[in-house]
Amino acid sequence: MSSELVQDTKKTWHRLLLVILVTLGCSVAIFTALDPPFLWALALWAVAAFAGVAITRRTAPRAILVNIAVVFLVIAVFEGYLWSRELRSDPTRMRGSYTTDYFGDDELLGYGPEKEIVATAEKYYDEQLIYRVRYTINADGLRVSPPASEDEDGCVLFFGGSFTFGEGLEDDQSLPFQVGVLTDGHNRIYNFGFHGYGPHHMLAALETGRVDQIIGCQPSHVIYQAILHHVERVAGLTTWDEHGPRYVIAPSGGVTLAGHFDDEYKTHPWKGWFSRSLTYDTLFGKRRSSGPDEAALFAEIVATARTFVESRYNGAQFHVLLWDKRYHSNHKQALAALQSRDLRIHCMTTILPDYKTDKARYMLHRFDHHPTAATNGLIGRYVAEQILGHGDGNMGANRLAAGPRCISITANENLALRGQPSQ
Repeated sequence: MSSELVQDTKKTWHRLLLVILVTLGCSVAIFTALDPPFLWALALWAVAAFAGVAITRRTAPRAILVNIAVVFLVIAVFEGYLWSRELRSDPTRMRGSYTTDYFGDDELLGYGPEKEIVATAEKYYDEQLIYRVRYTINADGLRVSPPASEDEDGCVLFFGGSFTFGEGLEDDQSLPFQVGVLTDGHNRIYNFGFHGYGPHHMLAALETGRVDQIIGCQPSHVIYQAILHHVERVAGLTTWDEHGPRYVIAPSGGVTLAGHFDDEYKTHPWKGWFSRSLTYDTLFGKRRSSGPDEAALFAEIVATARTFVESRYNGAQFHVLLWDKRYHSNHKQALAALQSRDLRIHCMTTILPDYKTDKARYMLHRFDHHPTAATNGLIGRYVAEQILGHGDGNMGANRLAAGPRCISITANENLALRGQPSQ
C-alpha cells in the first residue's frame, strides 16, 4: 500500500470519527431538549450516514452506509408520522393553574391533586373556549362534595376517572355532587375520582386502607364509573400513569398488587430509554393495543374490588356505571369479561335516551367527550332513584323496559326491579 493511500485512508477515518463524535454530541442534546427525541436523532444519524458516504471512496463501506442511512430515515419518517397522528388526535390545549401547580406525586397511586387548592382550568379548540372551570380540592385530596344532613344514612363512595371527577365542570356539576343534592344530603358523598384514574387506583386505595383513613363512616354503596378505555389503564398502557399501581392476576384467582408500572425500568433500564421512541412504544410499549389478557385483568380488578367492598363494609353494595358504547373492537372482549363477573352493571345505553344514536348531545364538545352537567343530572337521578332508593323510581323502570341487557345485575335483583317475584 502506497504512503499516499495510507494517508488518504487515515484522513477518511478521521473524518468519519469526527462525524460520529459530532453526531453523538448532538444526539445527547436532542435527548435532553427535544421531543420526540428518536425522530430527530434518527434523522440526524441518517444525515451522518449519508455524510459518511460522501467521505469514503470504497464501494463496500459506501453500500453499508447507504443502507444504514435508509433504515434510519425510514424509522425517522415513521416516528414523524406517529407524532403528527398524535398531535392531530387532540388539537385542544389547556390553560390555568391546572397546567402548573395542580398535579402532585403520590407514592401509592402514582399521582393525584395537590391538597386544599382551588385550581383553574381552561380548555380551547383553536381560539374557541370549550370550558372555563374551577376544581376545589379538600384537605383529603378529594374534590369537594355537598354537606350531608344531620340524619345521614351512611356514606356513598364514588370511584373512577375524569368522568367521575367531573372534568370540564364546576364542583356542583360533577356526578357525585349532584347525587348528594338529589338525595337531600341523606348520604355523605365522597368523590375519589380523578383525571386518568382507573379501577386499579380504586382497588389500591381500598386495599391499603387509604379510603378508611378518609371516610370515617360505614359506606352503604360504592359506585365505580367505568369507561372501556380503563382496560388500557389497568395494564399500564397510558403515557401519564408511569408510577400507577400494577396488578397481576393471581394463580389462585383474583388479583394481587405487584408494585408499580415503572418498576420494570429499574430492572430493565433500556425499556425506559426505548419507551421514548414512538415506534417502539406503539409496537411493544404503552401505546400498543390491549387484548384478551388486559380485558381479563380489567374485569378481575373490578370484581376483586366488589369482593373487598362486600367483605369489608357489612351490607354495602358495589355498583358499576358503564359507558358501554364501544370505542374499539377489542373492547368488546372487556365488555363480555365484565358482564361475566356477576356484577351490578348499569349501562349508559340504558340510562341515557338515544345514547347509542346521538352520543354527541351528552358530551361537552366534539373534541372533549366528558359528560355535560345535564348528562350528570340524568345519571345522578338514576343513581339516586334506582341505586340509592331515593325518589319514585319511575326513571329506572322505563329504562329497564327499554334495554334489560344493559342491567347486568343478578337475576333476582333484575326481576325485583321489574316488579316481578324473585326466582
